[in-house]
Amino acid sequence: MRRRQTGGTDQGEPADPPLPDWAREMVVLGCHGGAGTTTLRVLLNTPWDLGAYSSDRGGIGAFGRPLVLASRNSVASTARAAEVINVLEGDGLRPAVLVVVADGAGPEPAESAARLGLVRDRVGLLVRFPFVPALRYVDAVDADRVKLPTRARRALDQIRNACHTAASETLARQASG
Repeated sequence: MRRRQTGGTDQGEPADPPLPDWAREMVVLGCHGGAGTTTLRVLLNTPWDLGAYSSDRGGIGAFGRPLVLASRNSVASTARAAEVINVLEGDGLRPAVLVVVADGAGPEPAESAARLGLVRDRVGLLVRFPFVPALRYVDAVDADRVKLPTRARRALDQIRNACHTAASETLARQASG
């Protein structure tokens, strides 16, 4: 049974201990340029934006914090996301979340959906962030001023919850040795 953050479960199980401040901070990494990394960082209110992944960058360090990967939903973008996940796995990192940001109001390309189906089990959670036209009209650093539709707010909650779960699991592993 999954435990609640505060107050325990309905069956009287104890609550999980609160997370330290550093464990509540997410690290956002773009799988490619233009993935929406800075916009997500602002919307998630986290200071950690690693920009876009580059093969000449070296290792990715999340410093124990949950890692959020950002990608668009185009065919090329999802191919790049799969490549980045391969590299991270090779380095022993499992992203808490892969956020796939819709690139427009149309449907997700079938090839993208198929590719995402292949990587779904290699990340903590796959979240599709809907297209929000108003985000195109503000600087990324002002994204938190945009009134988001319910689907977008729900996606942000899913990201936060997945990161909380990942941080809790990391802390439990560290405590058990």
